Amino acid sequence: MEFSIGEAVLVDGLEGIYLMDGDVPERGCYRVKLSGLPVPSIEVPKSKVHKISTKAVEQIRAASDVGVENAEPDDEVRPVSPYTPEQILVGTAREAVIKPLYLGQITKEQAEQKLSIGRTVLNDLLRRYREWQSWEALVPGVSGRRKGDTRLEDEVEEILAKAIDEDYKGPGASVVAVLNRVRWECQAISKNPPSASTVERRCAQSSMRKAVANNQGPVAARDKFDSFPFGTVTQRALELGQADNSPLDCQAVDPDTGKVLGRPNLTIISDDHTESYLGFWLSYAAPSRNTLANAFFMALQPKDELLAEFGLSARFKWMQYGKLFRLRTDGGGDLNAKTVLATFSKNDIRHERRMRPQSGGKVERKIGVVNRYFIQTLNGAIASSRKIARGENPEKLAEYTIKDLFILIITQICILHERPGEDGLTPNQRWMRDFGEKDGVIRTPPVVKDATQFKIDMLHQRNIHVRREGLLTLGLLYEPGPYWNRVGEPVTLKLDYGNLHRAWVMDEGLWVPVKLINADIYPKTMMEWNIQRKSGLPVGQHTPEGLQAMQEQHHLKQSLLTQRQERRLQESRDLEDKMCKINQRTSSSLLEPKAPAKPHQGPIPVMMGDDL
Repeated sequence: MEFSIGEAVLVDGLEGIYLMDGDVPERGCYRVKLSGLPVPSIEVPKSKVHKISTKAVEQIRAASDVGVENAEPDDEVRPVSPYTPEQILVGTAREAVIKPLYLGQITKEQAEQKLSIGRTVLNDLLRRYREWQSWEALVPGVSGRRKGDTRLEDEVEEILAKAIDEDYKGPGASVVAVLNRVRWECQAISKNPPSASTVERRCAQSSMRKAVANNQGPVAARDKFDSFPFGTVTQRALELGQADNSPLDCQAVDPDTGKVLGRPNLTIISDDHTESYLGFWLSYAAPSRNTLANAFFMALQPKDELLAEFGLSARFKWMQYGKLFRLRTDGGGDLNAKTVLATFSKNDIRHERRMRPQSGGKVERKIGVVNRYFIQTLNGAIASSRKIARGENPEKLAEYTIKDLFILIITQICILHERPGEDGLTPNQRWMRDFGEKDGVIRTPPVVKDATQFKIDMLHQRNIHVRREGLLTLGLLYEPGPYWNRVGEPVTLKLDYGNLHRAWVMDEGLWVPVKLINADIYPKTMMEWNIQRKSGLPVGQHTPEGLQAMQEQHHLKQSLLTQRQERRLQESRDLEDKMCKINQRTSSSLLEPKAPAKPHQGPIPVMMGDDL
């Protein structure tokens, strides 16, 4: 057989990716099974089955998955958006109004009201959209202050709000009374008062709702005066999802030392309509856009490889995956970061904040189901709001590593997907009503163009400079990649906290992957790296052995100086003694008496001047 069992293939005329299940030579057919869905195998002619790597298959995939590009390998470069997150949000919001106007579905008056712009600006946006049907044609530049906006100091704003609240009320409410009070209170603190037109405009806005908004903020006014329906009604899977974070109710231990590391954080993404789990992430890192990006990376892809990696594919099934149309979150900074909102808008995922705690309760209940009815039954479990009895120590019972807990959560999610709800259907059955084989047509969930690109766009970026040895950040040194021989240049780098052995750098509008130098000596996750960095002493501080060695070094220096001084003194003494001995010999030779002269014998020698 040309294909191996389990190999991914494509079939002419059918959407999605199939797995090879067997050969039927007597009928000239192959048995294939749709990947990611529990549907029976089907027989297709051998001529319609193609390998994924062939050129023909690429054309088939482009024709069957309209608008979905081929997923590129993880080590390929990714493009960088030329727009800021603010520009992406405004451009996509404008397209939601300009596109129906371009198609004749709404009037210009309605478009002006929705966008809060004038006819001149609307005509300009419409002209730009006619030339290029994309939200990028509607991206704004840097806007200035709008007409009527004021920039008052905080103290003046507080005085004005208080004056309107206390003096502008009753049937005889007067702008003059408010203006006079604002003027003399501003004069008392040496501040310039606002103009009369500003005070008049603020008074005109001071209804009960505006007063609450001015004093307590727009969120407080919305909570007090807005009406909330009983619940959000969804019609299909992936129409509305929710995301949230929570500490896991169990202590985890280090796999090597057995030391208790604490409670990891759990991030979950769920689907409201089917009441199923799309993806999750478990790490010791604080909730951030990195943990959310990893949870979405799992939610956007089929779970076949995930189950196979942990040896669960034969006993468990997890069919839910795909791109949400709407995502509801609370006000957490990690769930509302600009890069997160821009990524959602760029991929046609509408982000919305819940108006009250109850509107986001589904994902919280799903986290509670995992924690309360499963995690709290494990050794080392500790409830978030439970009072610990005297003498109780859950840390002593902890025995699971974070990898063990990760696998157990996968199995629990697969079990929960087989539990019926109030309608008598399980999450898997609700999912199969929208996706799978029906009336001879196989429908697959919508996906993003590139899950890795989606993840990169959401990650936090770091701005550093190229060093001679490479790219250094957080104590991690990466290869320079495209910045070889460009020392000193600024570079934008993105780290994946789930895999530090690879990062991405921005170069000429592309995200280029770079590898960590000496990756085998570094941990793979940011959590492990932070533990390793913080487990030792602060930078520059010595260990007790080092301090003892410094003390011994000091004593050695002192002893060397003392020995040198003593040696010099001894040499000086020796030299002095030697000189004394020499002087004594010289003085003794001078004091010795001379020997008497002997009588002369023989003729006397002739002396100069003597007469001969």
